Amino acid sequence: MKKNLSLFITSLLLFNFSFIYAQTKHTAKAVAAKTFKINSNLFGKSPGVSACDTVNLDAAQNWHPISYGYNGDGYVFGTIDSTDFGFNFIEQANYFDVSSSDYSYISGGLVYFSFANTNTPADLNKDIIFKLYDDNGGYPGNLLASTTLKLSQVKQDVLNNDLTEFAFPTAIKMPLSKTFYISVDDSNFEWTSTVKDSISIVASQNGEASDAAYQKISIAGLDEQWIKVSDIWIDGNTGNPLEVNLFIFPYVSNAIDGCSILPVSMFNFGGTVKDQQAYLNWSTASESNNKGFYVERSKDGKNFTDIGFLKGAVNSTQIKNYTYTDATLKDINVTTTYYRLKQVDVDGKYTYSKVLPLNITNILKWRLYPNPVKDVATVELNLETASKVTVQVFSRDGKVVLTTDKGIINAGTQQVFINTQNLATGSYIVRTKVGDKTYSQMIIKE
Repeated sequence: MKKNLSLFITSLLLFNFSFIYAQTKHTAKAVAAKTFKINSNLFGKSPGVSACDTVNLDAAQNWHPISYGYNGDGYVFGTIDSTDFGFNFIEQANYFDVSSSDYSYISGGLVYFSFANTNTPADLNKDIIFKLYDDNGGYPGNLLASTTLKLSQVKQDVLNNDLTEFAFPTAIKMPLSKTFYISVDDSNFEWTSTVKDSISIVASQNGEASDAAYQKISIAGLDEQWIKVSDIWIDGNTGNPLEVNLFIFPYVSNAIDGCSILPVSMFNFGGTVKDQQAYLNWSTASESNNKGFYVERSKDGKNFTDIGFLKGAVNSTQIKNYTYTDATLKDINVTTTYYRLKQVDVDGKYTYSKVLPLNITNILKWRLYPNPVKDVATVELNLETASKVTVQVFSRDGKVVLTTDKGIINAGTQQVFINTQNLATGSYIVRTKVGDKTYSQMIIKE
C-alpha cells in the first residue's frame, strides 16, 4: 500500500556543501529539489479506541525537500562513492521525540525516496532494510525491529511519485522515553565506477527543520559507529553545519492495533474558503468495504452535525480523490468552522478523520484551475495590495516553456490566463511570483 502525495519537480537547485573528515574537505551539491503539499496526517482518529498518526507529516508541508548528492558520485543520504573518505556510509537515520504525546506503539511508516534505481538488474532484487532503534545517549542504540522491501518495489514508488510505506511484522512498544530512531539501511548496495545503485532519501533544506539526521559509517578494522550529520557535513557557502530532517514519517498509535484497524487509509484532508463557501478535498490510498463518507461540520470543534454524504468506492487499491462543497457556510455566522469526515463501512462500523478548522476570514492567496487542463489554465489571485505578478511554466527538466509578465496589477481577486494549447501532453510546474513571494504547483496537460 502506497500513499501518493501530489509530488512535483521544480527547477534544478544547486547548493554546495563540504564534508570534513580527517582534515580533508569534499564538495557535494543538491542535485534535485522536489516539493509536495500535505494537507493532513495520513490517518485520523478512530472512535474512542485508539489513534494512528504519522509523525512529522504535517510539519513537512512547510519544508523544502532536497536530494543531496556528492560530486556526481552518489547521494549524501543513500549510496555514495566512499573512496575519498576511507569508510562507507551504510545507514541513514532520523531521530523522533513523541514524549509529549500519548502514543505508545510504532508500527511502520513512510519514507520519501527521490532516487531508487540501479544499472545492475540483479540488484533490483536486493533488500533495503528499514529499522527501529531506541535512544542511547543521543545516538541510535538497541535494534527493536526491522523489515525489508526490494529495491524494485521502491523504484516503482519513485516512478509513481509515491512515498514508500514499510510495516514492521508487529507493532512495537515504544521505549519509556518515547524517543527513537527510524533508519534506512542501504548496505546491500554500492556506488562504484561500474555499479551505480542510485538510492537517495529526501531531506529538508539546511536549517529549516530540526537537526535530526544521523548516519552510520563502517571503517575498515574498526567497529561501525553512528555520527550526527551536523557534525560531519557543512554548508560550503556559509560554513554552517548541515542541519536537516530526513523525510521519514513513522506510524505511531496508543494501542497495539491502532494503525491496523482502519479499513480506509485517508490522507490529504484539506480545504479552502472562497466566496463564503468551503471546498473540501481528501483522498484514499485503499478502501475495504467502504460505504462512504459523511461530512460533518461544527461551530466549536466539539459538537458536529452531518451536512452531506459521498459514496465510497467500497473496495479499492487505487488512489481515490473526493471533493465536497459546503455552500451554506455563510449561514452559520462564525469566524472559524470545523469539519471532519465520518467514514462508514458497509457493516456500519465507522472511523473519524482529524478535525479540520477553516477560517472564514482567510483569503486564499492563489489557485490554479482546471487541473488537468486542455487549452487554457487560470491562475486566480487574491491580492491584498497592488503587486507585480509574473507567471512561468516549467517543463519537468526545469526549462521555462511559457512566461506571462502582468506587471503591476490591482488589489482584489485577479485572474491570469495561460494558453496551454501548444504544450505537449504531460506534467509541468506553474510558478507564480507575486511581489517577493512565489507559489508553485504541478499541472497536467491533457
